[in-house]
Amino acid sequence: MKIAFGMIVFEGDYVLKQCLEQVYPFASQILISEGPVEYWQKRGKVTSEDKTNSILDSFPDPDNKIKIVHGQFSEKDDQCKAYMKYLNDDIDYIWNLDSDEIYTTDDIKKIIHFLKSENPTSVGIRSCSFYGGFDDYLTGFELNRDNFLRIFKVVPGCTWATHRPPTIQYPSGSNIIRKHIDSDWLWDNLGVQMYHYSYVFPRQVYNKISYYKSEISRQNCIDDYYQNVYLPWVKSDSINRKFIESKYLGVHEFKPEVRGNCYTETFKWKHPESIIKDMCELKEEFNSQLEKY
Repeated sequence: MKIAFGMIVFEGDYVLKQCLEQVYPFASQILISEGPVEYWQKRGKVTSEDKTNSILDSFPDPDNKIKIVHGQFSEKDDQCKAYMKYLNDDIDYIWNLDSDEIYTTDDIKKIIHFLKSENPTSVGIRSCSFYGGFDDYLTGFELNRDNFLRIFKVVPGCTWATHRPPTIQYPSGSNIIRKHIDSDWLWDNLGVQMYHYSYVFPRQVYNKISYYKSEISRQNCIDDYYQNVYLPWVKSDSINRKFIESKYLGVHEFKPEVRGNCYTETFKWKHPESIIKDMCELKEEFNSQLEKY
């Protein structure tokens, strides 16, 4: 069983090192496209200006698994296709991996065992999406079935058809018998989820909302979300947090009429090993960003 992890990243240094640490032992390849899409290019960006590139350049790679493609891309479809040119022909699965998505060692082992025994062509994975720190996560539509399609069977000549949603394009004439395993089944039967540090750091959320509001879902996003929802929630006590959540039926950036309820709940599992190891450092970075943003 050979697995390639595929990642697109631009200024995603938040838990990038920890993400790579968790998957490296299990990877045959780690393929990474780094650089801005047009939205950021129009704002003068040509490459990541945070710690992303230094993390990628300094990450230990004794087995020569990592291939990094730097560039400027029209959109994320173009960006994820860029690394697929380097996918080895003997790879069995491509595992779509964002730089803020982390898995426990046990969960990776469970998934690999499952892939070997069941041979699915696609797998969705439930997301435990952290909000405003490391102690709370988003519920509601964030937990919907197959919000995050992550693992795909590949054959030589495959590429990505789309990034949203992740969809593999097989070569013409491929005789692929589809077998999909959805995220609910994986959670109910194996207890597997990804630990998604997607709404944790202030700079991360500020940039994410700027991009989504401008380019992706401008009509769906709450106006002045960062100032009206995220920042007040982070700085509030539990009583005021409940007031904010009741006003917006949760805290996700989409308007309530678009996404339904999306309240927070207290995190009740264990963080992945690399996060636990670096938690003090990560919380210091969180507090530092909170002062700047």
